[in-house]
Amino acid sequence: MSYAAGIIAGLVVGCIIGYLKNLFIWGKYLQRSDDAYAQNEASALYGRMLASNIVNVAALAAVFFARGFVPFDGITFLIGTAVGLTIMSRRSAVSKKREEEL
Repeated sequence: MSYAAGIIAGLVVGCIIGYLKNLFIWGKYLQRSDDAYAQNEASALYGRMLASNIVNVAALAAVFFARGFVPFDGITFLIGTAVGLTIMSRRSAVSKKREEEL
């Protein structure tokens, strides 16, 4: 039961952090028009990618160091968090692709 609780808690934490990351880091970038920001597009993209990776590493490091304090299995909590972060990143890409197709 401890493993299932760790996975579920990790998924919840990962999805929340992933959603907030996509909202604050990628939201404005994905909504703006391509013509308005053509000159600074590469630097803005790489800066956001770096910030996104820093948030991912910081979230996973925080979960890793908190594994001794949680009431369930810490490693499954870490794995669930990583899966939640990945799910939210993929969801953001798929939803953007659907918007472009419409």
